[in-house]
Amino acid sequence: MRRREMIAFMLGVVFLLTGVLLVHDGSAATWEAVIATAAADYSSGAHSVASVDRPRTIQNNLVPTISDITVVARGKYFFRIERYNADNIAKYDITNPGSPIWQFSTMDSTDVQSSDPHDMVFASSVKAFVLRYGSTKAWIVNPNATVESQFKKGELDLSHYADSDGIPEMHSGVIANGKLFIVLQRVDSDNGWVPSNTPYLAVFDVKTNKEIDTGKGKGGLKGIPLPVRNPMAIRYCKGNNTIYVQGVGSYPGFGNPQYEYTGGIVAVNPDTYSRKMVVNDGDQTNHPYGAISGMAIVSRTKGYFVGYKGWGNNLLYRFNPTTGKVLGKVGQGLENINIPGFDSSGVQGDKNGMLWVCDASKARVVILNTKTNKVDQSLKTGLNPQKVVFVKY
Repeated sequence: MRRREMIAFMLGVVFLLTGVLLVHDGSAATWEAVIATAAADYSSGAHSVASVDRPRTIQNNLVPTISDITVVARGKYFFRIERYNADNIAKYDITNPGSPIWQFSTMDSTDVQSSDPHDMVFASSVKAFVLRYGSTKAWIVNPNATVESQFKKGELDLSHYADSDGIPEMHSGVIANGKLFIVLQRVDSDNGWVPSNTPYLAVFDVKTNKEIDTGKGKGGLKGIPLPVRNPMAIRYCKGNNTIYVQGVGSYPGFGNPQYEYTGGIVAVNPDTYSRKMVVNDGDQTNHPYGAISGMAIVSRTKGYFVGYKGWGNNLLYRFNPTTGKVLGKVGQGLENINIPGFDSSGVQGDKNGMLWVCDASKARVVILNTKTNKVDQSLKTGLNPQKVVFVKY
């Protein structure tokens, strides 16, 4: 075989193998959605499990518990986090979603208040970071542990970011390019959770667990100061190597009697640590979307955010994450409702290009086709949905 023909043949083999791998990673894999739910009066909570592929089915009200819960997932496992004053994480196999494999505490013997775990960020099957909102220390844990004594492996000290209330309020995180980025809200929990301090992204080397000096901080802080207040959701987009952070700013019920419009969506370069505003929520005079209370990034050109104009008056908007251009309302019944679940890490589309939107006014998830921006299906969740994650196996 001549050299040119050999090259063509090898390229064809590589293309074929790549195609097989892509199919295996996407449509050939089995995906299921896990949904954290809460009662309308927040007296109780549970989780639901739904199939991603049609015909979709759903199991509701699994393992009833408190309402202050969230979920995260890796592979075929999901982890239900019980937060304030419950302080534990339970691991489940998707093949048996009604029975936990284990349930471990997130409290140290020296903790004097609720650790209030908010997120769990996975580096591998044997290493993850538990972000404890009520503490100055994040935990390094082994998600594959079988006994509680093997769960906690170390700590990340974030006490230098604490404000006057003594804690930095670590809320969510993401891993990009071998680094862990932790959202530190730095709100004043002693005075109605007012976002009066500059929030930060703390950056750690995932292998060494050492904090990285980004050169952007002030007052001896090594992290990245953010130009929005009360940051919540964080998402890494590999397509343009950008981290997106959403901040809700200040609004009634969080210490201030009125909206301040200090939120929006920020793009952060994970290598240079540069920041720029992508979507601004406006000011007292002009605020077309209301407060921006949640965000989902589907691709480098396709994103969604929640405009919060009041309780029960949320709207879903489309935007281009790269350019920041807001493309309008989605409509499709996704307006004048409560839309939670887009205010933390891990929000993404499923393998079929569908975005699962929590409608906490009608106790359902709305499955939105992100190619057409039309509703594909709605599923009743029993209790009100709070967050959706996906397991795959």
